[in-house]
Amino acid sequence: MLADGRPTTITIDTDTGLIERVEHMIQPGDERQIAAFDDAGARMQSEVLDCSGMVILNTAVEPHAHLDKVLSAAGQAALPDTLEAAIGEWTAASQRISHDDTVRRATSAVESMVARGTTIIRSHVDVSHAVGVRAVRAIAEVRDAMAQRGLADIEIVALAAPPMLDSAGAQHRDLLREALASGADIVGGAPHLDSDPIAATTVAAMIAAEAGVGIDLHTDETVDPAMMTLQHFARLVGDLGIRSAVASHCISLSTQSIERQQAIAADVAAASLAVTTMPLTSLFYFGWDQAVCPPRGLTAINTLEEAGVVVAAGADNVRDHFFPFGRFDPFETAAVLSMAAHIDPAHAWEMCTARGRAALGRPAATIDRGQVADLLLIRGRNLGEAIAASSEHRIVLRRGRIIARTGVHHTTTPSNPPSNQQEQAT
Repeated sequence: MLADGRPTTITIDTDTGLIERVEHMIQPGDERQIAAFDDAGARMQSEVLDCSGMVILNTAVEPHAHLDKVLSAAGQAALPDTLEAAIGEWTAASQRISHDDTVRRATSAVESMVARGTTIIRSHVDVSHAVGVRAVRAIAEVRDAMAQRGLADIEIVALAAPPMLDSAGAQHRDLLREALASGADIVGGAPHLDSDPIAATTVAAMIAAEAGVGIDLHTDETVDPAMMTLQHFARLVGDLGIRSAVASHCISLSTQSIERQQAIAADVAAASLAVTTMPLTSLFYFGWDQAVCPPRGLTAINTLEEAGVVVAAGADNVRDHFFPFGRFDPFETAAVLSMAAHIDPAHAWEMCTARGRAALGRPAATIDRGQVADLLLIRGRNLGEAIAASSEHRIVLRRGRIIARTGVHHTTTPSNPPSNQQEQAT
């Protein structure tokens, strides 16, 4: 059935990977996916994939991951309660991490994302004096392997460390350019951590324009209302003609007056600058020192969307030195976002799917004739139940072929079995 609970039959042409036909049925309980594929991806004349009791959705997008850091938290002594502490811990640890270890962890993470229905991933990857560009090379190896296996599309953002300015930042500017030559697709950075955030934003944007690539900056990742570079970033994107731009986090926007939020959002929309929000890590990091009404650490989603800005949602860090939790599950992101931002669950899911595609400049995806059959099937009667229960019982298709299948079976056994006499009476 589709997200709204309508029983549906979908026919897929596996030669093209496109949906041939979508038929809405009257009688519930007959929903089936009709296609020509098998688990190994070999062509078959006709196979019916029984999807009874499952919701059929488009696959999800992860617009903001950190594949070089993922699953690195083993042996971590304590949970850092500030981003600055986490950055320090990771900087020290990253110098001891090998290429092979990065590839192993990232591969495991991507496979977990795919199994849960995510097939497009954008990962920020550190570029700094501590690691050079070796993490970019490792994630580029994973990206190429996943493409060859037909599992996922991965984009690499070269996350340049501060400083980026003056002579002190010369090495990082050079490394950022080297990262683009070594496999990175997009310029990244965290200007709000630099000595002059406005100037650092300008430097990153100019490097992106010079290279003719997109840009995705960690922007104003703080609840300090005095830190506000988003408007400057938006104007740079327009002035420099950068065609693909994303501002990640944008947390301090939510601390501004509604009038200032609206003025900034108008500039962001005019520049076609997309925004990503990461509810899990934001809830974790901000407000530890505030006993009264601690902030949620989210951007001003409603104001941005009212202005016409594309706002997408991602998971950010998963079980690393920055964040000890996470299941690689877009339904987890959607559920937490709905709770924290007070938005409808379907709206939150759209931010993990359609708006994620739009933020990354990908074509829209729907379940209609002629569309690519990138589909996520999950147990549930409708989208709301799928988000609420987040069942691991899922099937993932890419271009009409099964790339992941997870089954879940529940058995309950009474702790005090009835006697034979009781059984007969029953």
